[in-house]
Amino acid sequence: MMKNYQRISNQRSGRIFFQKILSAVSKRGPRLTKVSSLLIADRRLLMAILLFFCSCGDEGLIDPYPEISLPKATGKLYATDLPTDTGSAWTYINVDTDQEFTRRVEGTRDVSGITHRQMTVSEMSSVEDDQFNWQAVDHLVANAFYLRLDAEFVDVFPFPIFATYFSKTPQALVESAFDIFLPSAANAVTIQHEKHFPPRHLWDFPLEVGKKWIVFKKTAGIPVEVTRYVAEKDVQVSVPAGTYTTFVVHEEVVYADNPEPSSFLISPPAIYWIAPSIGIVQYRYSRYRATDALSSQTFALKSYHLPGPNTD
Repeated sequence: MMKNYQRISNQRSGRIFFQKILSAVSKRGPRLTKVSSLLIADRRLLMAILLFFCSCGDEGLIDPYPEISLPKATGKLYATDLPTDTGSAWTYINVDTDQEFTRRVEGTRDVSGITHRQMTVSEMSSVEDDQFNWQAVDHLVANAFYLRLDAEFVDVFPFPIFATYFSKTPQALVESAFDIFLPSAANAVTIQHEKHFPPRHLWDFPLEVGKKWIVFKKTAGIPVEVTRYVAEKDVQVSVPAGTYTTFVVHEEVVYADNPEPSSFLISPPAIYWIAPSIGIVQYRYSRYRATDALSSQTFALKSYHLPGPNTD
């Protein structure tokens, strides 16, 4: 059954998307997985398999549990200090390439019977002629920890994300689903809706130095575990949008290419600088999967719009 996807009409972008995927796969050589072999043999077969795993569900909408007022202690960052109101937007710039994109909270969607807010990711500005307009601009997206076939993450290409869906309580911000760009027939591109299993515990409130939590843990097939921990607070950081006092959060992935424990690796940490009442003002991550060479990306906040007052 196929549901909740749309075709991107830009045929040229579709061709570029296909070419980049096939090029990435061909360079992987002996590291090709069963999935990548299918992609080279017949991309239509891969899409048939991918689209089979789309998310279906007509559950009724249920509002998340209402937030309650909690007393605040100093030196901590609470749920209400992280803006997520509809209309909020943050524009980031790649400090090396000057390319920009915007994350924006807009609209809602039912995910497993619960109302979630949508966080969209815009096109990247000033892309080269041989690039798809949307790029992977997140640690877990860029390292292919989103799309799955059966129990395993598809690691042949960092498919970019169009939107994610989250809910927030005083205790946590949880990402439950996402819309991902995938190749389809005739050199076109579709946006397909998928659910996380299990949902991802992105933020654990309140943030305070020394706190550590599991973002998600996959035990079926090749194990993957993602953790975040608060390393520092009151760290000054200057970005194009201004100078802020921030909490510094590290994110690490324990992963492998096979289930053998001796092959497990720990990723270079992704780092997030979070300013109260603003959100993430800078972040940095490395690319170490679905790529031929280790590289790093740093994105800094250029501008933001918060409708306020923050009621979420």
